[in-house]
Amino acid sequence: MEKEHQHSGDHDHEHHDHGHGAPDLAKITTLLGYMLSHNNEHAGEIAEIAHLLRHADKDGAADLLEESVKDFDTGNEKLSQALALLKGGA
Repeated sequence: MEKEHQHSGDHDHEHHDHGHGAPDLAKITTLLGYMLSHNNEHAGEIAEIAHLLRHADKDGAADLLEESVKDFDTGNEKLSQALALLKGGA
């Protein structure tokens, strides 16, 4: 595997008072789009690792990783649906 992926480590999240006005929907939409893309990238990387493990006769680990890709896909579908609702104004 030649592809390298790094995180910046700055996964801070803003804490806010839920009693204040409307949320910044443009910011939320942008963040969800980024998260969806990022998760898809990770799912692809995990699938690649599963493939490599399968060739190394590590079927148990490969099976679990392939299942985790399905979990990513399920979550990403929900993120995608939420994003579509936000972009559609619903």
